Amino acid sequence: MNFNRLAPALASVLLFICALPPFVAAQKIHTAYISTTPGSSTVLQVANDARLFEKHGIDATVIFISGSVRGIQSILAGEIPIGEGGGPALASARLAGGDVVALAGNVNVLPYYLVSHPSIKRHEDLKGKIGGTHIAGTTAEFALKVGLKKIGLDPLKDTSLRVIGGSLERMVALQKGIVQFTVVTEAGKAQAERLGYPTVVDMVALQIPFPQNGIYTSTKLIRENPDLVRRYLRAYVEAIYYYKTHKEDVFKIMRKYSRVDDRKFLEEAWDWHAKFMPQAPYAPSDGYQLVLQDMAEKNPKAAQANVKDYIDTRFIKELEDSGFIKALYRK
Repeated sequence: MNFNRLAPALASVLLFICALPPFVAAQKIHTAYISTTPGSSTVLQVANDARLFEKHGIDATVIFISGSVRGIQSILAGEIPIGEGGGPALASARLAGGDVVALAGNVNVLPYYLVSHPSIKRHEDLKGKIGGTHIAGTTAEFALKVGLKKIGLDPLKDTSLRVIGGSLERMVALQKGIVQFTVVTEAGKAQAERLGYPTVVDMVALQIPFPQNGIYTSTKLIRENPDLVRRYLRAYVEAIYYYKTHKEDVFKIMRKYSRVDDRKFLEEAWDWHAKFMPQAPYAPSDGYQLVLQDMAEKNPKAAQANVKDYIDTRFIKELEDSGFIKALYRK
């Protein structure tokens, strides 16, 4: 064997190997989604099951934490560094001095419908009735109050609101007669109508700007590990693309996490979110402004708050300006 001839080739190979970036193990984190109902939380489930977190260098353990308030609380408590939540919960936390900020929003209109027992024929019939709501500060609780105000009712004086829990629990309470009305998202609306519970107020038609669901973290994490935030949002944005373009695969993921097997129910949930989820999921400043205006009725601090302190758009803007998002949709 002529080693003199092999030497230049071996040298080239060694130079190539040395030029490669060092192997970096995927960063382990816990993250959380806040709803098992097919829809906006499906994006995080897609990021996990389609291995998009892994693709972008994150070894994510994805857990369920019920409701937007608990989602934000888990970030404040340091239980997860980054995950899902909702606008009212963020605003409450910030007003109380909590270190949490919105990075993205995948549903930026109020996506709720007020549904009721069939005996309720007119808006006025809701007066004096019991409504099923979620815990204070959740998006569902906010939506129910907004819906009642839109039809001229005072949520506190004209109705009796009872804390029930998540969307599925509220529908069960409606069926059992524990409550006479509640609010649901698109998937819940389809289910309610099939069960004979009509829509009393269509808040989607009103196109009310609102931070329904998004991704949140602490300013501390942004400061100390911006690369993790950047990779997380890259996976998240790609999961939105996957949601919109891999319908049948997404149905499988929806079935897995929701345990709902009704094809029509899944179709309606997928259609609604595919329509409303933006390709570039900026956290909606006008939606946060609406939340703060509502809170200002009881909390003077909300009237003085600057909405710019509540959102950080730099990472989504980077993905948009770099062409990453456009490239996804050219596939």
